[in-house]
Amino acid sequence: MNLKQTLEQTARDMPRKEAIVFGERRITYGELNEASNRAANALAELGMSRGDHVAILMSHSPEWVISYFGVVKGGGVAVLLNPALKAPELSALLQDSDSGILLTEKQFSHMFAPGSSGAPFTGHVIEVDTGGLATMMAHSSAEPPAVDIGGGDEAAIIYTSGVVGSQKGVVHTHASLLGTPPIVSAGIQRMREDVIIDLVRFSHLFGLCEVLLGSILTGSTIVLIPDFTPRLVLEALDREKGSIIFGVPAMYNALAMVRAEVLRGYDLSSLRLAVTAGAKAFPELMKALEDKFGLSLYEVYGLTEVSAVSISTQNSCKLGTVGKPICDIRIVGDDGREVGQGEIGEAVFRAPWVMKGYHGAPDLTAEVCRDGWFSTGDLVRMDEEVYLEYIEKKSFIIVTPSGLKIGPSEVEFVLLGHPGVAEAAYVGIDDGYGDQIPTAFVVLKEGQTVTAKELSDLCYENLADFKLPKRVEFIDSIPKTASGKIDRRCLKETQLGRGGPRTASL
Repeated sequence: MNLKQTLEQTARDMPRKEAIVFGERRITYGELNEASNRAANALAELGMSRGDHVAILMSHSPEWVISYFGVVKGGGVAVLLNPALKAPELSALLQDSDSGILLTEKQFSHMFAPGSSGAPFTGHVIEVDTGGLATMMAHSSAEPPAVDIGGGDEAAIIYTSGVVGSQKGVVHTHASLLGTPPIVSAGIQRMREDVIIDLVRFSHLFGLCEVLLGSILTGSTIVLIPDFTPRLVLEALDREKGSIIFGVPAMYNALAMVRAEVLRGYDLSSLRLAVTAGAKAFPELMKALEDKFGLSLYEVYGLTEVSAVSISTQNSCKLGTVGKPICDIRIVGDDGREVGQGEIGEAVFRAPWVMKGYHGAPDLTAEVCRDGWFSTGDLVRMDEEVYLEYIEKKSFIIVTPSGLKIGPSEVEFVLLGHPGVAEAAYVGIDDGYGDQIPTAFVVLKEGQTVTAKELSDLCYENLADFKLPKRVEFIDSIPKTASGKIDRRCLKETQLGRGGPRTASL
């Protein structure tokens, strides 16, 4: 099956079922299918042919979904760009992706005009919110385009820096995108009656596969939240009777901190579970979320290159783990040999839904994909019950001068245990002599006063001496990547540019 057939089948089975809710707008599956047919035919009239690359740079909206299915129904390859990126970054990705058409909005299109900070885009620029695409669609056919699409045809290019450290386009086919949504949907028992409160952009694989495609397969309704705030989520849950939330840990951390008296002002009785992915979740905060909202929290562990590889469900849920693998896994040491049970090593996976490769980078693809196995660069550990614990990216491990290794997240867990701490990040800062200074960056809750000594004492009580922060720096906010993870590279680079942290050594 391909993506075109997936939407068509659901629209045929339940044409009047609501597919997307966006504020006051409500779009049925029948309407979504027809609109995407018109978009596909309009793009064909513009010159899009099978295999052409069409970039999508848009906010979280129904037009994004219509545009995406318009591209893939016409046999094109959708290049998914994150609107959180800056003009120079986006210009580089447009050039790298060989995109001939850019579907965007007025708020973004100016970045590619002559004289802007980004390089001018020489292809077709179509603004979907100023009538450009709508006008084209009004004059195009609502019939499905007559394009023969196979499961092995390319369907998306998604940029990531996760495994390789620099932005590379991950190429996925129709088949690889449809590999995990049925598995995840079955694991969380998603049903046609479910109302999904979606906080995750579809330009990320988690949002595209597990939220959008998974919901279309089951015929669930998706409520789009374009900009996250706890208040908007609570209002949507109350108004739409939401039953499942999809988000990332930073969002759930904020929801877990909402005061109980505020929650009592909303009807949350329909909510039964939340699904998280994209970063390591802090068990204590996730448990607080479960208790406060009366729901079950399930984690999905995956990468842009290989989608979901491990999930926690009702039958495989263990606090502090990402559940059990759903595909073949090996955990190997630096020598390439499998480590023993309970030992930390790099996760290497084999699954039918692994990416086709990195766009325009066959040598890099060959480095991470060997004999059908994908090397993640992620450190994990598996216990005796086959539950998988995600530790950290190998590249983010802090190495002490004596060679001992520190996983940042275990120190962050301790720091977040302080009642005055809202966010924490633990990073190794280059001291200029080849060693790393373990540095804790801390954001305090509003109105709280906490000293570096208090946090140092807390760490001393809970951590081995070699894991203790050498510096503590209080900052206003922790920088995040476009996918909501702690941007450790940004913290490192900022400190190097400033000559190191301001706070004295502990």
